[in-house]
Amino acid sequence: MQPTSAPMLRVMTVGAHALFVLLLGLGVARVVADGSSPVVTTAVAVALLGWYGSGMWFARKADPTGDSSWGRFWLAILVAGWLLLVALDPSFVWVAFPLYFLCFHLLSTRAALAATVGITAAAIGGSLWHGASNPVASVLGPIFGAAASAGMALVYQQLLENARQRGKLYEELSIAHNELLSAQDELAALQREAGAAEERARLARDIHDTLAQGFSSIVLLARAGQRGDPVAVLGQIEETASGGLDEARRVVGALTPAVMDGASLVSALDRVTAQLRDHTGIDATVVVDGAPVPVPMEYDVALLRVAQGALANVRLHSAAERVRVTLSYAEDEVRLDVVDDGVGFDPDAPRGRSFGIRSMRERLDSLGGSLVVESAPGDGTALAATLPVPS
Repeated sequence: MQPTSAPMLRVMTVGAHALFVLLLGLGVARVVADGSSPVVTTAVAVALLGWYGSGMWFARKADPTGDSSWGRFWLAILVAGWLLLVALDPSFVWVAFPLYFLCFHLLSTRAALAATVGITAAAIGGSLWHGASNPVASVLGPIFGAAASAGMALVYQQLLENARQRGKLYEELSIAHNELLSAQDELAALQREAGAAEERARLARDIHDTLAQGFSSIVLLARAGQRGDPVAVLGQIEETASGGLDEARRVVGALTPAVMDGASLVSALDRVTAQLRDHTGIDATVVVDGAPVPVPMEYDVALLRVAQGALANVRLHSAAERVRVTLSYAEDEVRLDVVDDGVGFDPDAPRGRSFGIRSMRERLDSLGGSLVVESAPGDGTALAATLPVPS
């Protein structure tokens, strides 16, 4: 991408070079035609043309920080050579026009104006000194030419400054664009990391709510079998292990819980409470309050996982005789309450901040829900899980 003024700048620059060469060539042609010291004058003109061409080398020597001392030195020699040509022949007076352009290009505006005045005075003085046939034209011509050249030089300066500003702006935009791309890459990496962390947390919750609880049940059943009828207990162990195996396959496949295959949330709750009754003798019941409303499958899965986690805590820690699971439907929310009459616990104690309760809370938080646990030592436990019904 180039600034829009760049083509015009190139045209003006090439035009200034061409004008210098053309006016210098016309001066040499007139000197040769008039026959007045053509050898010396032509030699000086050729040397001046060579010095003009050396300007490209001086441009490469220019300090990128803005120091133009090389350019001023080159211009000073160029003007001195022009003054020598004017002293030799008035035909070179008009070479002053491209010099004005160079002054405004290489000098500050104030210095360029002073140099323009000096070059104009030298041009007028050279014409008059050589005995110009039309003194008025010799005076007004350089003055008008200086004014026009200065105007063009100022326009060139403004275009050059605009081109520099646009180039700087383009560079800043390029840097900003690259920084934006880098930020997008970093954001994508962070999103991938966050997704991976979320997936690990989900798998940890699923493993805790299914496999870990199943293993805990098997341990309790095995201990009970050592004190009672091992044959009956082995059947319960087989049933629990089979359910855990199904859940493991579902977790690996990231599918819905096996206990919910082809069943509603109420039926799934009936199954897990019935299993608790069969394995422990705890009086576990399910109550439905209100007319069921349609909710996403992930809501049913989350509430079932909360119920499984709560009943696992009842089985392992509560020493309860009764537990009641209540599923309540309202227009704007669905709520699951699990209340037991066990020994209770202190929610602020380390056990009250266990992974199981934290897992339930994280699962509900991910769906915009909440979890409240109320308990005290010797006073049972009440757990309430709430999810908003999507509008």
